[in-house]
Amino acid sequence: MYTYPIKFEFPMISIGRQVDVRNGDGKFIMRATDPFISFKDSMNVTAGNGNLVYQFNGDTSFRFLFQFASMSTVWNIQTPDGKPVASVRSYYARMEEFKDIRVDKPSSINADGTPSLGGIAGQFASNMMNQQISRNIPARLVYQILDKEEGGTVLGWIVPSRGTAWFDFLPYSTRIQILKIPFVGRAYTPSYEFKIGNLYNEPVLKLQKQRDLLVDRYQLDKLGELKDSDERWAIPALTLATMFERTRVKEMADW
Repeated sequence: MYTYPIKFEFPMISIGRQVDVRNGDGKFIMRATDPFISFKDSMNVTAGNGNLVYQFNGDTSFRFLFQFASMSTVWNIQTPDGKPVASVRSYYARMEEFKDIRVDKPSSINADGTPSLGGIAGQFASNMMNQQISRNIPARLVYQILDKEEGGTVLGWIVPSRGTAWFDFLPYSTRIQILKIPFVGRAYTPSYEFKIGNLYNEPVLKLQKQRDLLVDRYQLDKLGELKDSDERWAIPALTLATMFERTRVKEMADW
């Protein structure tokens, strides 16, 4: 369906967020636009002929005029006639090396089938311990993609690569100071892995910010097999996540 690498390019100056998506052969695919001032948490995605191909709609129908006042945590990708394509939400997930850390729960039933008071108490204690473990082990911000907003099936994930994820574990003030060093913000090139199905599967696409002194560019490379039916929701979801991540890094660099 598409040729790789796919390019995402942001204008040097714009009012609001905007990104152009192009095929590996340079042909225009689509443009996503988020107005700076709007009463509605919604972005339009248009093709080269100007026709609407998708809408990105936040889970709050109203926002307080400006982008930074957006209250949405889930974004739904829809066709112009309202058919759902995918839903994207932020999700904090454990780093791979910590994914299996947990306390196993004992059985609440004795061998003879009677309730075990010790087992019940052990289950309560293990639940408390697992909650503490989840709160304290490293977790990175990822984008979870579902086929629909409520009770949807997980389609895939957009996950910061290891170097990017560990940078995000630095104190926020430290990250700001690093990115404020002249040209460091422009040289910082976070990357992201796109995975189908399970969060810990091998990536099939890699999104990488490019070094450029004037404009922000991202490149999407193909690492594995990806069906055309998956590309239908993967590319708009990656477009949306790229806009969010570009804004997040830019705000830290401009703090």
